[in-house]
Amino acid sequence: MNADLLQGFYLGKLLVEPLTGKVTGPSGNVHLGPKAAEVLLQLASSPGELVTRERLLEQAWGEGQGTHESLSRAIAEIRHAFDDQEDNPTYIQTLPRRGYRLIVTPESVTESTSSVVIGANDGVRVGDIGILENLKRRGVIETAIAYLIVGWLIIQIVDSVFEQLHLPTWAGTFVTVLVIAGFPIAVSLSWYLEFRGGDAVFDNMSAVEARRRRFSRTYLSVIGALAVAAVLVFAYDRYVGLPEGDEPAVVDNAELVFEPPPVTENSIAVLPFMNIDGSDDTQIFANGLVDDVLTRLAQVRGLRVSARGDSFSLEPNSPSDTVRTRLRVAHYLEGSVQMSGDRLRVIVQLIDSKTGFHVMSRSFDRQPEDFFDVRDEITSLTVASMRPALPPKTRDTVVQAVEDPVLDAYLLYRNGVEVSRLPTSIDSITSALSWFDRALEVDPDYAAAYAGKCSTYARGYAEVDDPSYIELAESSCARALDLNPNLDVVHVALGRLYESTGQYGESIAAYQDSLKIDPFNVDALIGLGNVYVVQNEPGLAEQSFRQATGLFPGDANTYNWFGSFLYRQGRYRDAVEQYRIAVSMNPNDMNSMTNLGTSYLLLGEFGLARTAFDNAIRIEPRKHAWSNLSLVDYYLGNYDEAEKSVTNAISLEPKDHLPRSNLGDILWAAGAKERARASYEHARTLCESALSVNPNDPYLLMDLAWISAMLDDFERAQGLVERFMQLVPGDAYSHYYAGLIAARQGQDEIAIAALSKAADGGLSRALMAAEPHLANLRQHPQFIQIVNK
Repeated sequence: MNADLLQGFYLGKLLVEPLTGKVTGPSGNVHLGPKAAEVLLQLASSPGELVTRERLLEQAWGEGQGTHESLSRAIAEIRHAFDDQEDNPTYIQTLPRRGYRLIVTPESVTESTSSVVIGANDGVRVGDIGILENLKRRGVIETAIAYLIVGWLIIQIVDSVFEQLHLPTWAGTFVTVLVIAGFPIAVSLSWYLEFRGGDAVFDNMSAVEARRRRFSRTYLSVIGALAVAAVLVFAYDRYVGLPEGDEPAVVDNAELVFEPPPVTENSIAVLPFMNIDGSDDTQIFANGLVDDVLTRLAQVRGLRVSARGDSFSLEPNSPSDTVRTRLRVAHYLEGSVQMSGDRLRVIVQLIDSKTGFHVMSRSFDRQPEDFFDVRDEITSLTVASMRPALPPKTRDTVVQAVEDPVLDAYLLYRNGVEVSRLPTSIDSITSALSWFDRALEVDPDYAAAYAGKCSTYARGYAEVDDPSYIELAESSCARALDLNPNLDVVHVALGRLYESTGQYGESIAAYQDSLKIDPFNVDALIGLGNVYVVQNEPGLAEQSFRQATGLFPGDANTYNWFGSFLYRQGRYRDAVEQYRIAVSMNPNDMNSMTNLGTSYLLLGEFGLARTAFDNAIRIEPRKHAWSNLSLVDYYLGNYDEAEKSVTNAISLEPKDHLPRSNLGDILWAAGAKERARASYEHARTLCESALSVNPNDPYLLMDLAWISAMLDDFERAQGLVERFMQLVPGDAYSHYYAGLIAARQGQDEIAIAALSKAADGGLSRALMAAEPHLANLRQHPQFIQIVNK
């Protein structure tokens, strides 16, 4: 007997396991009794040969133990298990009175895998054996387990290695999708890999060869699946696009490098004079002296004079390198004033900012009544010392003489000027007007005092909202012009008054009158530019702003105004250049730094934006800087950090609607929809309150439109967008918010059209790509075109 048969053997499509008596076939499992299994084993040991009844009885039951009836019952049991017919046998042939013959050659499971052929004419069909048996025989289960292990290892390696190599996020996404897509391919390859000559052959080889072949089939299935999946995923990414994750991005702070404007030789600043004795009267004389000298130096053609506001941002006797760096002037005048008894002592020094050496030094010891003479001498000495630095055609300029007031009236007037420079309030307005009136009591024809009243009324109108201030300002300005038609500051005051009341034609005329007197009046140029913006004349506005920049050395304010104009026009790169100049002049100017950060933000340069906002907060923690810093993290998906920053902004100005709206956006993107809705509702209340004061503020209307859309009030949102477009036609923001609102409603095509207009109008494409509210459009081919253009 072949001992291998004891381990099991195949008879065609049947599997016989003698040790357990189990017979497996297409119809399922059947059990053979021990004697029947022993008889079958004896027949299988001599396939095709006659095995006598006596031999079967002796081998199965023992010598003299069995009977012919027992043998017949065993054969019948075998035939029943095989579904075999005695008159038309498939497996066991009966030879009457002699014995039995096994007519199918058995194949040991240790020597062969049964040579089952699927699809052959004389073979079995797939359905002829169970699905689990099919999966086992084809090695599908082995391949699936092997692929899952290999795929898991690949993903773990990608997670740990790709980040260390600083590979882009899409690389990890590509590999992960590849591994997932490869699994069904590997299973399919394992199932069909044995097709040969039109037949799917399981095996017809030795056990060792079968195991080796099954291993190679598993290996080829796994490798082949990964290769095929790589090609398919690459094609999908190329023509459709893999999903983009919303995982937080990390952007390090970038270094801000500034290059200030050059220093020209024909430039000068007058620093605040030191008050030696510290008395209020001395301070009045010191400030008046500086202001008057500045006014007269500004009349010198070709001489560039730093504005008072810039000069007074420095301390008296500041180091020369500080003056040169901050004010960008080649020379500066400094001095000191002392009142001792009835004597006025003044020392002035003209200094070269590059070397720190004195160009001119002079001291005066006079009666206070000689104040105006001292002022004129200082002006003449300074102009004479600066004359070599002036352009050749302007060196013979003479300062125009003006009639000086009574000293007492002048000192009262100076008090009014100092008070008017305080933050605008009811008290400061009332006090300033009182000082100017007292000056006019001493000298009723003092034009400067009337100009002071005009300017105070014009500035105060915005604070007290009292219509009578308009008439009072106009009458004061008219009287000042009657007394001295060359007071350009009066025309500037009138221009501001008309601008604040919406009388834009009159405002333009007043600013232009001022420029006729002094073509280099920066305040008039800035005011004119602002009115042109409101009148939708961007070309004329840019011309005015550009003229204003650089007229006063160290005047960062003009660059800020010009930058703000460019920002509103969607020209963020140009705005950055202006804000960079402003910051280079005054690195501690929080407003310039915040404006610079906002421009970088809208350009999608988040690292530079973060640095600028951090710097602004270090200078002075204000709402705008915190709020905009939160937007950097919002666009990067760092919602926890964004919420912290915007909460700081809210704590600084709790009545401002915009940080509340931004908080709603952050919470919405983070998935906290209920908290987001509560924040939007609070923002709506605050925004509506602000609109009740100024119902035609276009940017308030736009903010409320977005808040309404996030509260699902789309009809109101659309109406507000239309009003915004009427007030500010062509503004890129109107199209951007129209696109956001359309995307919010699922109107993708309308959103795409609006966003395309916004991008063409200058709105940052990088910002659109990062906007969480546009995430549903990121796979849209037209949106991809817009943001990648």
